[in-house]
Amino acid sequence: MKIGILDIGTDKISCFITNITKDKEPEILGLGYNQSKGISSGNIIDMELACNSIRSAIQTAETRHGSTVEEFVVNFSSNTIQSQTINLNISLDNNEVTNEDIKKIYNKIDNLNYGNNRQLLHKIRTAYSIDGNIGIEKPIGMKGNRLIAGFNLITADKNSINNFIKCLSMAKVRVVDIVVTPYASGLGCLNNDDFYIGTTVIDIGAGCTSIATFYKNKLIYVSTINIGGHHISSDIARGLSTSFSAAERLKILHGGNVNSNEENDLIDVPLTGGNENTETHKIQRKELNNIVLSRIQEILENIRTKTNKSIIEKNITSNIVLTGKSSELKGFSNLTSEFFGLKVRIGKPIKIKGIAENFSGPGFSVCCGLIKYKILKNEGYLQTNPSLENTFLWKKFGSWIKESFF
Repeated sequence: MKIGILDIGTDKISCFITNITKDKEPEILGLGYNQSKGISSGNIIDMELACNSIRSAIQTAETRHGSTVEEFVVNFSSNTIQSQTINLNISLDNNEVTNEDIKKIYNKIDNLNYGNNRQLLHKIRTAYSIDGNIGIEKPIGMKGNRLIAGFNLITADKNSINNFIKCLSMAKVRVVDIVVTPYASGLGCLNNDDFYIGTTVIDIGAGCTSIATFYKNKLIYVSTINIGGHHISSDIARGLSTSFSAAERLKILHGGNVNSNEENDLIDVPLTGGNENTETHKIQRKELNNIVLSRIQEILENIRTKTNKSIIEKNITSNIVLTGKSSELKGFSNLTSEFFGLKVRIGKPIKIKGIAENFSGPGFSVCCGLIKYKILKNEGYLQTNPSLENTFLWKKFGSWIKESFF
């Protein structure tokens, strides 16, 4: 099966053309990426520019592959993405739980009113209980009086979704699956232990930062904050009176936490409006890093506020994985570890045959996660309907899933 993978972000649009074999082994056939235009914080702000950017990335990948692709799995990034935890129940009248009972639970979700122009993107069953007995994974055949099912419902603003879909349609992209970015990020860079023990993935994109928490093999929380790597660069540009492009280079080359013996080092900053190759002024490195660290601190504080101290700080999260291009800023992982008091590492994308070295950094976790999502869904390992009741049955899955993490 050949499928197109699209990661649509504020900074870049990436396209992977992927072949998935009968043995569920993915192989990259063509790669392409293009500067993103007409998109800000995951939202479409210029339909024509965004459409052209998407088409350009696809055409590059198709040219390298030598063939077109018909269907795509795409990510959806927006500051309107929200997680809602709910419990739904039905009466059993002291009978055994049947498939029909499970279907009744899922039908209740379809009839919910999400309000405020919201649209459901994912429904993920997180827990079952029968008559107060919690932690049940497979209730069918069990006897009781009341069955309760817990769900993580992921919604977003309906207009944002509709504009996104319209833009893809203009770009002649036939979408078969839409996956929220934090979900895809986690699938793309976590290992089996991460999914079970409790891991929060923080994807620092250009326009926004995505958060996803996995616990006992289930996605239990997602959110986004409207701050990302571009905001750090903008702060540098304003604070040091330089261009945005120069600020980006300074951030990558010199930004981040530094040792005390480096903070007085002098660096050259191009002057705004001048010849960036010749007209510069010198600053101490600590001046740059005070700007960078101030914004990183704001990102971390917003994450803690978003999670209401319930996900990261109440023994649900055992470790944090940073991904996204800006996660590679020097010292970002150490600062995050100090802030939350947890172990932190940089998450690299899972291994996929045919992926080029320059596409294997943290900035491409989403693409790899979208591939994994498609394989898992096709094999019935995701809860897209009540007859597919297993979220992550890793032990039964193909060799690629096991080998890609180690």
